[in-house]
Amino acid sequence: MQSHLGPEWHGNLRTIHETRTLTPILLTDAAALQIMIAVRAASRLGGSMAEAGVFMGGSARLICEVKGQLPLHLFDVFETQQHASDAPGVEIRAHFGTVHGGLATVERLLAPYTDVHFHPGIFPGSTQGLGDEKFSFVHLDMDLVSSTNAALDFFLPRMLAGAILIGDDYYDPGVRQCFADHCGHGGWTLMELPWGQVMVIKHGGQQ
Repeated sequence: MQSHLGPEWHGNLRTIHETRTLTPILLTDAAALQIMIAVRAASRLGGSMAEAGVFMGGSARLICEVKGQLPLHLFDVFETQQHASDAPGVEIRAHFGTVHGGLATVERLLAPYTDVHFHPGIFPGSTQGLGDEKFSFVHLDMDLVSSTNAALDFFLPRMLAGAILIGDDYYDPGVRQCFADHCGHGGWTLMELPWGQVMVIKHGGQQ
């Protein structure tokens, strides 16, 4: 799919291509641009932002480029999946094997940006201390149905009115069903995007 890109988006596209030279990004340019557009739109709401499923930090860098001064919370197993022996840890290790981002590597990549917080470990155990946080933007790229379910359980009740959540892997029937179960009722607008993402917007009226 090809589309003319207006000059106002060329800076974002340059940022995406620059980030690809620094670290792997497992997103198409369209999906990466969608994240940056959503972050910019959500930043006016205040609150915090989050990404669950960080890998090597490529999409987190894109968020950092446009989030302004808002806090960004990053959740990933990083190296911890190599040692976990409980059922969630075994499932994660079986799916990802040795393919994971290193915490120190991602910290170096994001060192130039302010108010970035790392939460290594298996979700939702890695959310300790964040129960009262409110979120204006969330990016989920967790692959597994169980992890996606846990993330939606945590984030959706903590999203501000008008907040945006973008989920990857929406082509997966199990992930798709997770979103249907959580957002297929009043209070949410759910939009399927043609490059394998879904965008969820919380309706106004409740914080």
